[in-house]
Amino acid sequence: MKLFFTLAVIAVLLGTACTDAPKVVKGTVLSYDATAKSLVLKDECPPNRELTVSLSGTEIGAEVQANDIVLVAYHGEGGTVAAVRVMNISRQKERGLADAKVASKRCKTATP
Repeated sequence: MKLFFTLAVIAVLLGTACTDAPKVVKGTVLSYDATAKSLVLKDECPPNRELTVSLSGTEIGAEVQANDIVLVAYHGEGGTVAAVRVMNISRQKERGLADAKVASKRCKTATP
């Protein structure tokens, strides 16, 4: 029984330790629905795709509004993705909490 419990704990730890790291996107909020817990943002990197983000159970810094610039860590692909954390860069600058200049080195210049 003790061996079974130990193996179960090891399996759980390995399963949680091997999850994919969240992806990150920086963009402008096009719309925010607090009731539905979702936002739509426009990625700052070409091709400037629109991304719908589910905010259920998400850690959100300052309140989000349309036209704010946000940094979102998320899991998933395609249509609607699930956010892990939302950092509102626009509101941090207003509140003097941090330097709002977040480098966009993740955008790569397209090659012909």
